[in-house]
Amino acid sequence: MLDETIKKTLNDYIEQNYVEVCIDNNERAIFVTDESLSKDIGLTSNESLDLKSLIDEVGDTFHEKLFQYIDNSGMSDVEVYKRAGLDRKLFSKIRSNPTYHPGKNTVLALAIAMELNINETSDLLARAEYAFSPSNKGDLIIKFFIEHRVYDMMAINFMLDEYGQPVLG
Repeated sequence: MLDETIKKTLNDYIEQNYVEVCIDNNERAIFVTDESLSKDIGLTSNESLDLKSLIDEVGDTFHEKLFQYIDNSGMSDVEVYKRAGLDRKLFSKIRSNPTYHPGKNTVLALAIAMELNINETSDLLARAEYAFSPSNKGDLIIKFFIEHRVYDMMAINFMLDEYGQPVLG
């Protein structure tokens, strides 16, 4: 069983970071949050986006970035997929098909297996077209563990289960 201090710290973290989602009359999702989370993309109202320049700045794909992170980790593919709790067939699909789109939990399990920091994890999630949601307790739990550099998959899964959230791998 995990230390009660960790559970208390996690409870405090969830209370401080959990955001309810409301739907307005136009059926748009609105995140109810404080000002510290409202700095979305860092543009002032006077700035505009040039679509062509954004398209020209397209970076690495999920596939390219994942294997860069694996190479940088110093681990073999086998070590990574075993630590992530993935089977060989799934990892082979990811390896051999650059357009394969894994599930969010798979991406998170890989990030934890490679012990990526929160920025690297967010980057990998974004390249797979996912993000941490402030209105998802499972995401907050995973984010909490990553921010505290705790990469123990059993401990993470235990806390996810404690809060009624789907476990990773």
